[in-house]
Amino acid sequence: MSSWAERVHRRAADLGNVVTSCGHPATAPAYPYRLEKVKFGVPLEEVCKHNNNIPGPLLVLILKLNKESPNRRDVFRAPGHQGAMKKLIHFLQAGRLVNVDNYSVFTIASVLKKFLRKIPNGIFGRNGETELFAINELQNEAEQTDRLHSTKCASVELIIE
Repeated sequence: MSSWAERVHRRAADLGNVVTSCGHPATAPAYPYRLEKVKFGVPLEEVCKHNNNIPGPLLVLILKLNKESPNRRDVFRAPGHQGAMKKLIHFLQAGRLVNVDNYSVFTIASVLKKFLRKIPNGIFGRNGETELFAINELQNEAEQTDRLHSTKCASVELIIE
């Protein structure tokens, strides 16, 4: 009979083809040595350039907020801990593994706000914002949907998907 450690390692090797990290195709290594680096202050198209996917570490933060923020008040109003924010941003930019359970929801929300605030020309860009406001002025909901799906703004395409 094999030892517990041998069974665990064998099981992990068997699952290696199934388990993938967020945003990576199944052909990518199951456990990369480095995660994707999250770039602050660059256009959204560059951040999500890998098949228009949100980088895995950023997606983990969003999912954590989605899970815990409905139970808290003023998540996006209350500031996060400044030291923890700097540390979390450093980990995201370096592509290091982050245990989000070590950070409060307020800190995670503050980091996401900072990421979004640093995107040049906003999330949608100037042309995308103008186009969205024009679509919002339309009265027919079906026409709004058609125009939204036919827009050329990359940020809008990311949100629609």
